[in-house]
Amino acid sequence: MEDGNREDMLSNLPDHILLTILDRLNVCDAARTCVLSRRWQQLPAMLSQIKIDVLDFLPEGTTACYQREIVRINGAAVEATKSIMSRRDPSRNTIHLLSMKFFLRDNDTISIGHSVGQIMATHKVEIAQFAILTEAHYSCRGDDDLVYYGRNFMLFFEACPGAFGGLTRLKLQDLRFGKSDICNVLLTCKQLKHLRMFNCDSGVWTTLQVEHLELSELEIVNCSFRKVVLISLPKLTQMAFHGWIAFQDPLSVGDVPLLETVDLTNVCLSSHKMVKLSKFLGGTSVRNLRLGFESEKIWVQPEHLTRQLASVFYQLTFVHMAEIPEGYDLSWSLFILEAAPNLKELYLTVWDHLCTMEMDREKRRALSYSIRKGVRWESSASRFQHRSLETLVIFGFESEEYMLTHVRCVMEAAVNLKNVFLYNRLACKMCRDNPLPSSFPFAETKKLLVEKIITSGIDSAASIHFLAGKAIWASHVAKKNFP
Repeated sequence: MEDGNREDMLSNLPDHILLTILDRLNVCDAARTCVLSRRWQQLPAMLSQIKIDVLDFLPEGTTACYQREIVRINGAAVEATKSIMSRRDPSRNTIHLLSMKFFLRDNDTISIGHSVGQIMATHKVEIAQFAILTEAHYSCRGDDDLVYYGRNFMLFFEACPGAFGGLTRLKLQDLRFGKSDICNVLLTCKQLKHLRMFNCDSGVWTTLQVEHLELSELEIVNCSFRKVVLISLPKLTQMAFHGWIAFQDPLSVGDVPLLETVDLTNVCLSSHKMVKLSKFLGGTSVRNLRLGFESEKIWVQPEHLTRQLASVFYQLTFVHMAEIPEGYDLSWSLFILEAAPNLKELYLTVWDHLCTMEMDREKRRALSYSIRKGVRWESSASRFQHRSLETLVIFGFESEEYMLTHVRCVMEAAVNLKNVFLYNRLACKMCRDNPLPSSFPFAETKKLLVEKIITSGIDSAASIHFLAGKAIWASHVAKKNFP
C-alpha cells in the first residue's frame, strides 16, 4: 500500500477473480475473509463452490477425534451450513460444487439435510456430495454400533428426501442396513454418479444387488457382503472392490457395457480359493485393471489363453499388480501378457509393507494367514511375442534372481518394448524410520552390471532406467495410484 492509501490492491480485483480465490479455500478460511472489509463480507454468499468439512473445525495440529470434540465440531459444521445457506445470493443460481462432510449425529444431520434440501430447491447444483462419518470409525466398536448408525442414517435419509434426491456423490461408512435399505437409497438418489461404501453391510453373508441408471463410479471397501451383483449399471465406468469375504464367486457382473476401470484388492488367507479373472470380469471390456494383494498370498489363478479369456482381456491397455509379496517367482504374472494382446503398460509393485501387515506369528496362525504366498504357473507357449507393450514399471526392484529373470522374460516377449523403469523399494514414513536392507543397484557400476545380466542374449531396443529415492515420475505416480 502507498502512504495514505488505505485500499489494498487485492480488494481492487473484480468479483469473479476474488471468488475464484475463495473457491479454493475451505469454509473456515473463506469465512475469515469477511472481516477484511464490507465488500469481502458479501463474497462468501456468492461462492460457486461450498465445501464444509467437519474436520476443518478441529484445532490446528489436532488429528484425533474424541467424543467431546466430535460434538463441538459437528455443531460448528451445522452452524456454518445454516449461515452460508441462509445468506446465499439468490441471483447466483448455479452452485458448481456443494460438498458436505459431517458426523452422523441425530438432529445435527437433519439440520444439515434440511438446509441442503432448501438450497437445492432454489438453485441449480451441479455436483452435490455427502461424506457421512461415524464415531465408530474412530474407536473400536462392535456390530451393535453398526446397527445403531445404520438406523440413524435411515432416519436421516427419510427425513431429508429433497437433499438425497439431488445428490451426485455419496460416501458412507460403518453402517449396517436393513434388507431393502440400500435399494431404497439408490431409488431415491436418482442423480447419484458416485457411491462409496466402507465397512457397510446388510447383515452377515447377505448379497448386495446394485441397479442404477446414472451411477458411473462404485467403491465397495471392506464390506461384509457374501456377494456383490451388478445387475444393470449402464453408465458405470469405474469400480473398486476391496476386501471381499467369500472366494466362491464374490462378484457377479451383469449389464455394465461402459465399465473400463476396475480395482480389485484383497488379503488372501490359506483357506481361500483362488479367483479366475475370466469369470470375475466376464461380460466386461475392461481397459485399466489394478490387482492388489496387500503383501499376502496371490489370490489370482493364472489361466491359459482360451477364446473366453481372450474376450475378457482383449481391451486391456494398462495393468498394475500392487503389493505383490517379496521373494516369490513372478512368472505367473506373464499370463496377463499372453492374454492381453493390446496391453501397452505393465506396472508391478513388489512390497512387503511391514507397517500394515500382521507380523505376530501366533495371530497369523490363528487368522489362517498363508505361509507360502506364491503361485506356480507355466506358459502354454514356450516362446510368445507381444507386440503392443511399450512400458514396464517395477516398484520395489531388487537385484535378486527371480526379479532379474522376470524382467528378462518380459523384455524377451515384448518385442516393441521401449522403456523399463526400475524403482527401489517403496517406503512410508514409518518404513523410512526403520529401513530394510536392499540389493537395489544404487552405484553406477552396479547398475551397469545388472543391466548387462538382464539384457545378455536378448535382442531388445528397450532402455532400462534405474530410479532410486523419492524421484518417482509424476506420470508413474498417477498410474500407480489410479483410479
